[in-house]
Order: sequence, then C-alpha cells, then structure tokens
Amino acid sequence: MVDVYDGRGQTAAKHFILRRYLQALAFKLLHGGYSALSYVDGFSGPWESKTADHSDTSFMIAIGVLKDAQKKVGEATGIVPEVRCFFAEEKASAYAQLEAAVRRHHDPAGRFFIGTHYGKFEDAVDDIMDMVAGSFALTFIDPTGWTGYEFPKIARLLRHQPGEVLLNYMQPFIDRFTHWDDPINSATFDGILGGPGWKERMDKSLPRSEAALALFTEQFRRSGPFRYVVSTPIERDEGDATFRIMYGTRSDRGLEAYRDAEHDARRNQEERRSAARATGPMPDMFAGEQLTTRTEIETAAACKRARDVLLAQLHNLGSSLTFGALWPAMLAAEPIRKTNAKDICVALAEEGIILPSWKDRGARVRKPDDGDSIILVATS
Repeated sequence: MVDVYDGRGQTAAKHFILRRYLQALAFKLLHGGYSALSYVDGFSGPWESKTADHSDTSFMIAIGVLKDAQKKVGEATGIVPEVRCFFAEEKASAYAQLEAAVRRHHDPAGRFFIGTHYGKFEDAVDDIMDMVAGSFALTFIDPTGWTGYEFPKIARLLRHQPGEVLLNYMQPFIDRFTHWDDPINSATFDGILGGPGWKERMDKSLPRSEAALALFTEQFRRSGPFRYVVSTPIERDEGDATFRIMYGTRSDRGLEAYRDAEHDARRNQEERRSAARATGPMPDMFAGEQLTTRTEIETAAACKRARDVLLAQLHNLGSSLTFGALWPAMLAAEPIRKTNAKDICVALAEEGIILPSWKDRGARVRKPDDGDSIILVATS
C-alpha cells in the first residue's frame, strides 16, 4: 500500500491532529445541540497533494469528517445539522484545483454549504463573518510563512464566539528571519508580533527562538482573546521540529479534546517512525521498544511537571478545590490528558498528600471526577 505521506511526516502529524480534533469537536457540538458548525480554512492550497481526489489535503479531510458527523448525527437525532465550510486560496493554480475539488460537495438541500474565496485570507474576513454568524466556528490557519494573517486584520474572526482556532506557527522560518536587522523584513512581523518595536519587547532572558514564540503566543492569546493557548511541536520523519500547531480556545472541554488529539498524533507519528525503522534498508529490531520508551518518558516528565502545577494551585488558591477546577490548568501547562491528571491525583492520595475524597462515592471508585474535592493534607 502506497503511503501518501511518505517523506512528509510533519504533514501526516498535522493532518492527524486536524482530523482527530475535528472529529471530536463535530460530534460533541452537533450532538450537544449546536444547530450549525462552521469550518474556515485560510490557506487551503492544495500543496504537495499526492492523491487524485486531494484526500491528503486539509480541506478534503475537513469535508470528509464533517459530512460523516452530519450524517451520523442526523441519523441519531432525526435532525440534520447545518455545516458550513469556507476555503480561501490566493494562488491561481491552487485555487482552480481547490474549487474543482470542493464544489461537488456544496449541497444546500442537504444543509452542507461550501464557500470559496480567490485572494488573500485577510481580504475574505467580511465574507467569512457573514458565513459563521450564528454558528460555532473552527478556524484553521496554515500559511507557508508568517504573513497573510495579521492579527489586527483577522481579529474579528479570532474573536468570534463560540469558536476556536488552530494555527500553524512556521517556527524555522520565523526563527531565521526574526534575526534579520533589515527594517523592511522586520516590518513583515509587525502584524503577528504586536506592531513596530517588537524586537524591544522580546524577553532578552530567553533564547531568541523561545522569545519570539512567547511574544507570538501572547499576541495570539490577546487577539482572541483566548483563555488557553497551547502549542504542539510537529517533527519531520528525521525527528527535528519544523513547525508548531498553536491552539486557541476559551473552553475547558476544548482543551481536553485537543490534548487527546495531540496525544494520539504523537503516538501515530512514533508508530510511523517505528514502522519505517523496521522496514528500512537497515531494519531496527528494537523499534517497538524505542517507541514505548520515548512515549513513556515524555509523558512521565510532563506528568511530573503537571503535579507541581496542581500542588501550586492547592497552596495558592486554597487547600481544597474540586478536580474540575484543577485539571484545566494542568493541561494548559503541560502536554498531558485529563486521564493523566486523574492518575496524578491518585498517586498523591497514595502518598498521603491529598485525601482520596472520590472514594466517598463508593469503595470501587478509583479516580476523581470534576465534582470531587481535592484536599491538601500535607506539603510535598
């Protein structure tokens, strides 16, 4: 079987996150009573597609996921929810392919709407705002560089509620060109780094790459404004990071769903690498063991840091807080899942640091739920 992502491990990981997160989001929202869901793709392409039907592109992945969710929710509830998609592309040859690929899926009678825009994403904001009105909107911003999505120009879309944003932060390009002292080049970053003078606002105590990322993250957060902004480094098959997926949300549940998708994407990428090592020119018989070891090490390290976040909250905000008040900060700070946060509480209870109050609901209750109190009884 041909792997359409051969040599494009970073694209495979990006698309995996998009697919998995959009699946969770669509079913949760449409089953939860939202009458309309919108998906906006600001830099649609297609780019480097290796399939005749463009099934390895973000726009066709989104259409497939959303049509499936709409169909299943309609069958389960008897009410077909409305789905709206908007795709923007400014390169003529790519737009022609995009338009030809998506047009046949435009089905007003079936409550599945598709709009397209030939031109800059920033220039489509008025049309996009008309489309997303009255709906939950997920916006996917996947540029090939760092221009075309200046936060002041797309702020209305970022502020749309209810809504969330996935954004591709092109870290190697941004790291390289923020080093330049050329004023013309520097001005191209004004729209995503807070305007002129952004170099003076960078944290000098951090390496330049980290300082640029921190400044970008803060500008992204403010533009929403978002309650949580988290990022996931996306690696090539060789193992070096090529960009980051940034996620902005105002929802605890959205954060939970994203961390689940992120975890699954990391596992999937490791499995791809393991398979490549096992079948390559020099097969690695220990590939599977390396997969398990790396995943466990990374998760264990993140959980250790998240434990400190939990204890800090108990010390600073009150020695008794509900689990529902604690886990969002843990997931916002570290790449862990809600189930890991529960396991951390269980471990702290076994150490005698917190009370296992969840057992008050029954001796067989093993882990806390949102309403259970997490009560500090000793300092760590």
